[in-house]
Amino acid sequence: MDIKQDELLKVVYTTPTLKDQLDDHLDSGSKINAIKELKGYCETSDNPDWLENGTRVSLRLLKDVVDRYGIRRTIQIKLTKLSEQIELYCNAVGYDQMGSRKGTKSKDGLYVHKYTDYELIEDHIGFIVNNLQWSPGHNEYKEYNRMWKKYSAFK
Repeated sequence: MDIKQDELLKVVYTTPTLKDQLDDHLDSGSKINAIKELKGYCETSDNPDWLENGTRVSLRLLKDVVDRYGIRRTIQIKLTKLSEQIELYCNAVGYDQMGSRKGTKSKDGLYVHKYTDYELIEDHIGFIVNNLQWSPGHNEYKEYNRMWKKYSAFK
């Protein structure tokens, strides 16, 4: 990944007003306005930490950052919906019906903690927001789809 892209994306995530404005533009389907908003922010912010002296912010960089932010935001929104769906399912059927993975074992070989589907989704939401290098792979998407089918079967 491009270092400038990572730094500018970090600025988006750490500047709530800019993030909200980009969200509004992306919600209305106007990626161009989101790019303009980011460009305006870059031009008017005083001495941004991520920008080296004399470095020009290109439209390509702005577009790539908005694209990458939009994709990560869409994944975050969908994972949040899945998390809510799991909660609804478990409230109706019982939390003992939630899927899980093998977790940590004690010395005698018994499972002490099972990593539940809800915990997995919450962790992935945290990764999307906090770790700019992480993105779900093919197997994670398959798992999300499996979970969506399982937990939306009951409404």
